[in-house]
Amino acid sequence: MARKCSLGSVEALLPPEHGFIIVAGAAADFLDDPFSGEVPHCSAGDDILYLMSASDSYHRARVVLESWAAAPPDDGQDVDARQQVTLALSDGTVHVSGMLEFQASPILSLGPPGRYHAQVSVTGRAELRRISAQPGHPIPIIDAERFRVRFWAADN
Repeated sequence: MARKCSLGSVEALLPPEHGFIIVAGAAADFLDDPFSGEVPHCSAGDDILYLMSASDSYHRARVVLESWAAAPPDDGQDVDARQQVTLALSDGTVHVSGMLEFQASPILSLGPPGRYHAQVSVTGRAELRRISAQPGHPIPIIDAERFRVRFWAADN
């Protein structure tokens, strides 16, 4: 039986700005209201994916982006939250972005332009809250909150 595996990955370690991190495509632009209504763990629009942090404390979160040929298998990883969204990518690439001002990770090629599913898994939220509640905690808190975003073409 063939084992499914990631086609490639990139990662970044950066502080969330205003409580979120951006994964950008080639033509990313801010959404007017990315988190209207109930606050999800992520929100998507054309060429942009917002990842919502669990804390406003000064910390650096790890973000790993992965490219998959088809829907990835359940890896059995214990996660704090998991959510799936679909977004259009104008050139089939993504990268972690610092508020659309700088590229925080290498560019990850997913495939041709089109629609892609993104499965966002988050770990370390309780640990981040626990550390940030302690007086004299390290500043910044490094690598407590971690996001894993797995992309695959929406037609697969």
